[in-house]
Amino acid sequence: MIGYVAVTPSLTILIPSFRDPRILATIRSVRHFDDVDAVRVLVIDGGSSPDLVEAIRAALLPGDALLSERDKGIFDGLNKGLERIATPYMGWLGSDDLFTGEVMASEVLAALGKADLFIHSVAFIDDRHVRRITHSSPSARGMMRLGLHNPHYGTFGRTDLLQSERFDILDTAADIDYFLRIWNRNPSIVSSKRIGTLMGEGGFSNSSTQKILKNNRSVYSAYRRHYGPFVPPVAVAVKLLYKAFGRAIHSISPIDWRRRFPTAARLSYIDSVTTGSSNVSSFQV
Repeated sequence: MIGYVAVTPSLTILIPSFRDPRILATIRSVRHFDDVDAVRVLVIDGGSSPDLVEAIRAALLPGDALLSERDKGIFDGLNKGLERIATPYMGWLGSDDLFTGEVMASEVLAALGKADLFIHSVAFIDDRHVRRITHSSPSARGMMRLGLHNPHYGTFGRTDLLQSERFDILDTAADIDYFLRIWNRNPSIVSSKRIGTLMGEGGFSNSSTQKILKNNRSVYSAYRRHYGPFVPPVAVAVKLLYKAFGRAIHSISPIDWRRRFPTAARLSYIDSVTTGSSNVSSFQV
């Protein structure tokens, strides 16, 4: 525990989900992350099967919450979650993501006691290896405006700040646009270089060349709205090169994530985090 003793629930982890049983491992990882009994889970389910909804409900504790109803996609689900959070601080996970145990709730809460945002690094994984890493330090230094985005599921913040904006449910780059608007408010930031979250590599926006092109056109438009005509070409190029360089490095020197992050591997029950057939679009950075 690092400088924080919980008295009441202080931090909500928002988890959007749809037909993805891996969320049960995600919830287990939140329990391990919560070393001060200060964290609550809010699941926004897009209308999964009754059996899965009941399994999710059974995994929750008193004080957690579950909303299960049809929605218009992950960004609609995130907006519903934002409207319902009442704790002073919040974070988020995808339903196929895991906290690693290398960053704990006590550290996050101690940081948020003196800053608007806390960011740690995120590793993208397949069934065996780390595919790439999104590091926290560039965004903490204000470089998000140049395409080096914050690792979204490694970003925690003051709830009133993060509730001040909403996701555009019609925009495939709504996550980028949302965080650009948050960054334009000039928040104070504390960051950690440690990898606090594992994310499944892939997602809807990266599932085909056509969708990659469409998504990056949307990213280009988001940057143009915020920063005019000159920044978008640089930002999109930097974003794509950063991804490609990260993948190249980890293909040359592969890391077995189950050995590197044994706590997450144990919590995943071996098969809970894969890129298989998930219907959930995780944030793609």
